[in-house]
Amino acid sequence: MNVWKLWFVSCVLCMAGMAQAAELTCTDRALDAGGQPLPRLPDLRYTCLKLGSGQQVLIGEAGESQAPPVLLVHGLGNNAHRDWANAVPALARQFHVVTIDLPGFGASEPAAQGYSFPALAAVLADVLDYAAPGQRAHVVGHSLGGAVSLYFAHARPEKVDRLVLVDAAGILLKMVFAQHIATMRSPQLGVDTLDRLLKGVDERINRFRRDLFGGLDDRFDFSRWLAQNPGVRNALLGRYTQVEAGLGLVEHDFTAAIRETRAPTTVIWGRNDPIAPLRTGQLLAARLPDARLQVLDGVGHTPMQDSPRNFVPLLLDALAAPLAPRHAVDIALVSQGEVQCQNEADRRYSGSFESLTLDNCSNVRIEGARIKKLVLRSSSATLNDSIVQGDDTAVVAQGSQLTATATRVSGRVAFSADASRLDLAGVSVQASEQAVELRSPSRVYFSVSDVRAPDYRGDAHFIWPPTADRR
Repeated sequence: MNVWKLWFVSCVLCMAGMAQAAELTCTDRALDAGGQPLPRLPDLRYTCLKLGSGQQVLIGEAGESQAPPVLLVHGLGNNAHRDWANAVPALARQFHVVTIDLPGFGASEPAAQGYSFPALAAVLADVLDYAAPGQRAHVVGHSLGGAVSLYFAHARPEKVDRLVLVDAAGILLKMVFAQHIATMRSPQLGVDTLDRLLKGVDERINRFRRDLFGGLDDRFDFSRWLAQNPGVRNALLGRYTQVEAGLGLVEHDFTAAIRETRAPTTVIWGRNDPIAPLRTGQLLAARLPDARLQVLDGVGHTPMQDSPRNFVPLLLDALAAPLAPRHAVDIALVSQGEVQCQNEADRRYSGSFESLTLDNCSNVRIEGARIKKLVLRSSSATLNDSIVQGDDTAVVAQGSQLTATATRVSGRVAFSADASRLDLAGVSVQASEQAVELRSPSRVYFSVSDVRAPDYRGDAHFIWPPTADRR
């Protein structure tokens, strides 16, 4: 062997050694009970991929590279891509499966450029350029990954074929989401980061959170405040780089993405999800241009782990089967007249009404209804997939709480609030005179909604009244 051959062989060995060293830099930081790195999935072929930004991320692949690509995007927690363990074998029989540990999760380096949605979308684009160049991929995202996937499908539509959102978190207005979190009592979800986020350190922290979130408006910069108060930040959220991604999730407004994303979308949700309430899935299914909702009964925030037997067939259908028509509500046309609830609890209403009046009624559920006038006095109710359409004031709330989702409200005045709390998500409002009439101090929250009225016109993702810059 001459000197040139020796040089060539040594270069090849050197490059192989460098590649191996590069691969070893994607080191799992999550450890099992014995202090060992969590095992990787035997079904995946792993690569430590260096992106154009210099960031190194761990990706896994399964199935034939010529098959249609499916990108799986995980949520918060130490498992990272392992969350999809129960889905990968079935998917690999039909698809080229690509998993990723997002920056700062699993074996991927923390993101030097931060955890903004544009930065995370750029990571997904680079991964697909490597694993499925020139192809459109089905994208499946869970929790935080669901929000990232939705943003990606909106920002880079040329790269996304079908979209599947699994218990996507953080879609609601940040203060609505924060109040939902603050009211939860020491849940145990089996995901360390989320347990810290929700539980805090003790009951004193829980009381602090309820008091804090109850009096804030949407101009409060929660992320900045936590950064300036590290003691509280660590007590509430723990010492994890992943928390930065979670905070970005809460702060982001997805209104435009939901309205404009054209990818055929399946929304899969656990009915008992304590993190991202089912109303978030209902909102997404109602307002995405081409979406349908699948709900798994008795399932929590992680359907692929809680009920893989039921989840995996739904996922396969969402990716390969002809898709069902988009979400639609069938409301009975025959009117039930003027209906009144007095001093009752847990009543259920659907169908058409001339008026529906709740007097001292609690936990009322109104779903699939068409109402000319809705009145709440000292009552609490949820209003889903409904239409309230009247000539005068459509919804009157006096000393009451109303949570409305995926609903249309129109009238001379859409809402009149008197010492009440209105939580409106995915609600379309039309008013000839006034969208919201505040007769006394009240709280009116809009999430991913829209308003067409003289006092405001446009997207609504804020606490009413809108600030001057939004008018």
